[in-house]
Amino acid sequence: MGLFRKILAFCAVSLSLVWASPADSVMTLSKKWFDSGKAWAFNFRVRIDYAGSPESGFQAGDLLVTQGDMFRLRMTGMAIYSDGKNFWQWNKEQKQVLLKLLEDMESNMHPSELLFKYLQCKPISMKQEKWNNQTANVIVLDASKYDKEFSAMEVWLSAKDASPMRLITEDRLGNVSTYEISNLKRQNKVNKDDFVLKPEKGVDVIDMR
Repeated sequence: MGLFRKILAFCAVSLSLVWASPADSVMTLSKKWFDSGKAWAFNFRVRIDYAGSPESGFQAGDLLVTQGDMFRLRMTGMAIYSDGKNFWQWNKEQKQVLLKLLEDMESNMHPSELLFKYLQCKPISMKQEKWNNQTANVIVLDASKYDKEFSAMEVWLSAKDASPMRLITEDRLGNVSTYEISNLKRQNKVNKDDFVLKPEKGVDVIDMR
């Protein structure tokens, strides 16, 4: 009887692998790519195409993120650091830093939303495209999990290792944001000092905790 149960279990696993769609398999590989590191760093560019307008907005920066709500987000004119308990919002033009508790930070400012949100969505369809001389698996996702924020979501994953290359979202107002990710690296060590802002001389720190 024990052997019979083992055979049934083996068959069930085998069938689940057969029935899994190619898109499901690629998404699983993408999750495993992140599971193999302790921290992740990358550069990004984002273009926002506003609904009903010929104008677009652009932003660029770099992100270092790890578990425990620790991150460092740097963009033109501003930077946000979090050590998991406090966060620093640095306005470089005003030479001012706001220091707050992490729990008081608006959720839409959390950079892990940018990096990991697609992993929580189910794939609908997949095709292959060329981008920057690389082959990408382009997966259309079911964005209903985030229906208050997005009406559509699409991720471009490297055909080589399933790491993210692009993320395209459309919000409820019809604005389309295209994130392009480059120099994505996994890190096996975490230096906590990287997530603490040390203000430059002459910068005013306002402690709001």
